Amino acid sequence: MRYPSSYVVRRTAITTLVAACLTTSISTGARWLVGAEADAITIAVRLVLPFAVGIPISLLIFTRFEQLDRSYREMLQKNAELSRRAMTDPLTGLLNRRSFIEQFKLAQSIGVGGTFILADIDYLKQINDRYGHSVGDEAVLAASAALMRVLGEDALIARIGGDEFCAFVARIDGKNFDMLRRRVNEETMQEFRKRSGLGDYALSMTISQQRCRPGMSFKDMLVRTDRDLYRFKRNRPVHAPALDPAA
Repeated sequence: MRYPSSYVVRRTAITTLVAACLTTSISTGARWLVGAEADAITIAVRLVLPFAVGIPISLLIFTRFEQLDRSYREMLQKNAELSRRAMTDPLTGLLNRRSFIEQFKLAQSIGVGGTFILADIDYLKQINDRYGHSVGDEAVLAASAALMRVLGEDALIARIGGDEFCAFVARIDGKNFDMLRRRVNEETMQEFRKRSGLGDYALSMTISQQRCRPGMSFKDMLVRTDRDLYRFKRNRPVHAPALDPAA
């Protein structure tokens, strides 16, 4: 059996006392106006009846109100969770592609300039093939954690593919971007080693960036940044050193 909450008890007590005072006052006033005298039974009924009727009814009503309020709050929480899931990547918790595009469009519509960044985990397929997809997931999580730490809370960051991320941040010059790229890769490597236990594997990301002027579309920025990313990737070894079959 579930007992009424303190909220229900307080509301019931207040409501019943108010009802008792009102009914007693009205009854007393009415009898005084007509000149009738109240006997002991009438007085007892006048005092007891509001409590006998009011307490169970108030308990029922306020318990129901509390249940409805609890159900409404649970519904709001579930809706918020569903909205969050619809906006985020289930593995990393970053924005998903659709949510990133919507927020990027909003930033462009109000004239926010910045830097569009595209990042790709190096050799993720080979990691999956060699160590399994659970280790590959750790690589994705390590990369996302590194991007969040280095780019900061003000950046829009999304996972837009299996091994691909994009971000929109405040304007970064070339020198600062080189430093940012090194920091991201250092964080990615350390985080992956900690998560996977592969202490000798230097996980890295290929990262490119383009200045983004207000009015540029996501598709335009993706094409331009991806072109640079492809050029950087062409200069990589065919195999990651630690995974090279000949090693």
